[in-house]
Amino acid sequence: MENLLELAWSALKSAVTPTVLVLAIGLLCRTWIAEKLKASVKHEYDDRLEQLKAELRAQGDSNLAVLKSEIDRQADKLRIASSSFTEVQKATIPKRIEAIESLWLAVLEARELFPSGIKVSDVLVRSELLNIYQGPLGEGLRKIELDLMIRFFGKVENHRPFLGEVIWALFATYHAMLGRVVYLFREGRVKPDRLIWYEDANIHSLINAALGSGVLDEFKRQPQSRLRWLNLQFDKQLFQAFDQLLSGQEFGAAALRHAEATLVAVSKAETHL
Repeated sequence: MENLLELAWSALKSAVTPTVLVLAIGLLCRTWIAEKLKASVKHEYDDRLEQLKAELRAQGDSNLAVLKSEIDRQADKLRIASSSFTEVQKATIPKRIEAIESLWLAVLEARELFPSGIKVSDVLVRSELLNIYQGPLGEGLRKIELDLMIRFFGKVENHRPFLGEVIWALFATYHAMLGRVVYLFREGRVKPDRLIWYEDANIHSLINAALGSGVLDEFKRQPQSRLRWLNLQFDKQLFQAFDQLLSGQEFGAAALRHAEATLVAVSKAETHL
């Protein structure tokens, strides 16, 4: 048996050439070096990972501190703004109430100044309206003066900054419409067709600008009492705007654009007086 083992070992030694031995040693060395490198890289990676985690924690704490500081700063600004806004509101509300009172008194005064003959004509049918100057109302209508239209506005314009453009546009449109009606009745002395004021294109333009196309369509369908009906429509819009102004709510961009367009319509109507 021993002879066989010695024979086998002798055969193996004789079979392993120096070249094979070198390759084997080289393979073993590469494997050992690779394992050492992997271990070294893993160690370095673990160290770097822990370092990165520490940096991120530190950075997070720093960012959190900055964010908290910014939040506190903004909160202080909001508190100051809120306090200032409250003080402004306290100072402004009495001015707004005074402005609204002045405007509403001007509306009532305009209705009081509005010629009684035109008020009565609100119940007349078309044929009666065309002949109004030949009837009992004619004498009073001939005395109507154009400066009446200026008196409609009173001194409300002094309060315009506290009313805002939305309310002012409604007021200006309403009084421009009243002025237009007065003008058309004066024109009707020599041009009877002008007495049909509710068909006037400028009247329609004013109603459409201030109250919308739906209200204009409804106005056109009114059989009579058109002035009274328009008074109610404008009152409704004014009261809604009053409530919004006194509650401190801001009028939106759309409302402001509408007010601007309405004032343009008023300006165009006034050029035709």
